[in-house]
Amino acid sequence: MVLLLAPVLALAQGTQGAVPDAGTADGGAATGVLTRPPELKRQVEAPYPPEALRQQLSGTVLLQVDISDTGAVTDVQVLEPAGNGFDEAAIAAVRQFEFEPAEVDGVPSPVRINYAYQFVWREEPVTQAADGGVPELPVNFSGLALERGTRKPLEAAEVALPALGLSTTTDGEGRFSLRGVPQGTHEVVVVLPGYQRFTTQETVTEGEQTRATYYVRKRIFSPFETVVRSERERKEVTRTTLQVAEVQRVPGTQGDTLKVVQNLPGVARPAFNGGDIVIRGTGPQQSGVYLDGVRIPLLYHFGGLNSVYNSDLLESLDYLPGNFPAAYGNAIGGIIDVKSRAPRTDRFGGTASVSLIEANAVLEAPVAKDVSVAIAGRRSYIDGVLKLAPEDVTDGFRVAPRYYDAQARVEWRASSRHSFDFLTLTSDDQLGLVFERPSDDDPTASGDFRLRTGFTQLRLRHRYRGEKLRLDTIGMYGWGIVLVNPPGVGGIDLRYREGTLRTTAEYPFSDAVTLAGGLDVSAQRARLTSETSTTISREGQPELPDPVRDYTRIESKRATQYYPATWVEARLKPLPELLVVPGLRSESYVYTDQADPRRVFSPRLAARYALTEQWTLKGGTGVYHVFPTQGEPILEIGNPELLAERSVQSSLGAEWKPSQEWFVSAEGFYNRLSRLVVNSSRTVERGGQQVPERLANDGRGTVYGAELLVRRALTDRLFGWLAYTVSRSERTDRPGAGTRLFDNDQTHVLTLVGSYKLPGGWELGARFRFASGNPTTPVVGSVRDDLADVYVPFYGAVNSERLPSFHQLDVRVDKTWVYERWSLNLFLDLTNAYNRAAFEGVTYSYNYSQREYFRGLPILPVLGVKGSF
Repeated sequence: MVLLLAPVLALAQGTQGAVPDAGTADGGAATGVLTRPPELKRQVEAPYPPEALRQQLSGTVLLQVDISDTGAVTDVQVLEPAGNGFDEAAIAAVRQFEFEPAEVDGVPSPVRINYAYQFVWREEPVTQAADGGVPELPVNFSGLALERGTRKPLEAAEVALPALGLSTTTDGEGRFSLRGVPQGTHEVVVVLPGYQRFTTQETVTEGEQTRATYYVRKRIFSPFETVVRSERERKEVTRTTLQVAEVQRVPGTQGDTLKVVQNLPGVARPAFNGGDIVIRGTGPQQSGVYLDGVRIPLLYHFGGLNSVYNSDLLESLDYLPGNFPAAYGNAIGGIIDVKSRAPRTDRFGGTASVSLIEANAVLEAPVAKDVSVAIAGRRSYIDGVLKLAPEDVTDGFRVAPRYYDAQARVEWRASSRHSFDFLTLTSDDQLGLVFERPSDDDPTASGDFRLRTGFTQLRLRHRYRGEKLRLDTIGMYGWGIVLVNPPGVGGIDLRYREGTLRTTAEYPFSDAVTLAGGLDVSAQRARLTSETSTTISREGQPELPDPVRDYTRIESKRATQYYPATWVEARLKPLPELLVVPGLRSESYVYTDQADPRRVFSPRLAARYALTEQWTLKGGTGVYHVFPTQGEPILEIGNPELLAERSVQSSLGAEWKPSQEWFVSAEGFYNRLSRLVVNSSRTVERGGQQVPERLANDGRGTVYGAELLVRRALTDRLFGWLAYTVSRSERTDRPGAGTRLFDNDQTHVLTLVGSYKLPGGWELGARFRFASGNPTTPVVGSVRDDLADVYVPFYGAVNSERLPSFHQLDVRVDKTWVYERWSLNLFLDLTNAYNRAAFEGVTYSYNYSQREYFRGLPILPVLGVKGSF
């Protein structure tokens, strides 16, 4: 991007900008991960405009360049013109450029980049004529150009000494060097599109080499790197992809990327703003949560305050609300697949943050040429804060939650085709609820409560990228615990070990036919000790008081669960505008107490048709299954002969992309559910004896509705979206029974999210949510049980009432200070800004004669600080 004139000598170069901007992450158009940027293979020099040359003018033209998956330039548009003939000259030159194509997710893909072509007029330096005997002048001025605040090397930045007519550009590591700079003090200028112009004075001493490091500030600074955003090949009816840089500061999430999924279409608001993921009316346990394609036991810590995987080590998140492909199974709701990020390969760095609820730290660095590592850890101290609260605030009892999590990852890039990474993650939650004295109104409420959940996983992953064949294999071994010790009777002590092997293969036979398939095998060995009610409360069925329930004691019960599955999928393009994806998944489930193993087949079909460049139609249908979970197949308390719950899903919708920044998706869906597990009072024959059936697949249900997503993709300053879902989920618990609502039915769910970067390092964001209240079952009377000394309620029709609607405004304010080697972010995340506590349920007096709504948290300000380097 240099132009030397001496007095009429012109040389010109372009520089690729650092802010590519193609495609949008959508509820549709997905965002891929850039695995290789486009590389300039052939550059054409732009002629210096004669009139600009005569007037000794300089100029910079910022261009938007579309590059095909073959590396050809397909379109060039001017984003920031320079006039004086510079625009036309730059366009003509860039149209002739040739690139090595970019790769997104390891596949050659079209991308859009910003490319700055700078024309700089300056005097030709006085040089000594070459006569073959004059030695080349030595390098006496060199250094580094780095991004201020992150220390990221700046490639293709121009470092110039204008008064001397000397300039050079930085390499991929940000290094530069100049020869023969005369002694004295000179003005140094560093220029790069998207960055503020950097100017300083540098003194060069005769006989010495001057070395300098320059920290150049971005025009709009963000500590989160944004890579090329371009469309991945679409294989699903609907997929929303969230980039970490896009959602790290959504209000009300306390900086946790994974909590943002609760603001997307099809996701109901969870009770108490907790961590349950309720997708299209189904239960949380009926959806699948994955990390790099392998399940994790849970996504959030207690109460949904934060996710169990550190957001600073995430690349992106895929959300599939339904009609997901055959690669995923054991779910009839939706899928959340979190993509972890590889550790840094260029420099040592990390983050450290402290807020009113937790402390968090991340460190990462390259340790060898092809090896990099990252470690992270987080610990909450809510328990310590609550212990300081006055007794009148805790209302006679104290809730003491505590959680921590940690991750460590090592990645080895063995060759251009093979890479290995080892990942270990652990999470642990404990919650104690201690009644310091019996309630004045309910003398039965006394005792201690303890709840603990935790898990650890060790993962080894190998990826192979051949000329066409792609292989991805992950092996996982882990263990975990679920410990429940409630007041009075009851309790669970579950300890388990688990293993998973998942391998996926993909091979494109041609542009029109790609075949993919894989193997999923998972197994779990558990030991259970519990004191459990003989009648497990199912969805929609209120519980009776503990003293009037019958309990069964299970002592060190050992049980095995085994799930082998295979799947195959074809991606067919009979027409360039049409993508058809048929798939088939075969799954088996084997339990310890089962008489015969079960197998299910799940055929699926998705299609997308591009009517124009802006309009796309999409649709799909398929069969989905979810297996009995936890205690359901255990002989002593459940039914080992249960079938998998089944869903037949269909959806139809359209997408509209009026511009690269805006995306609109509308979709209708209908899910037919069958074989739902419900309580049974029948008896069945096992081992020649009549025994209680306890559970049966008698339930049926339907979920139907429509979803709308209007999204403004992340730019330098602004992003946001509107998500709206209208739906109804209803079921019958047994043949001949009446229809009722699911527990998680919410007729209307509306979310508005927006964030804007202001000058001076300020950022302001807001989130507004509205949701219909959840259904609830009223108590219509009670009778005293003298033997148990409690009142037993009589319930009305299941889920025949609805809680008041929920609405809430959350606001977040960030201020960032950028120093040379690090940056500091101070934030205030204000949840429930206008202090309208949600109605989370109904509570009754001990004899059920009085009732009132149970309210959630009032206004909650979370103040925090985060340093990044």
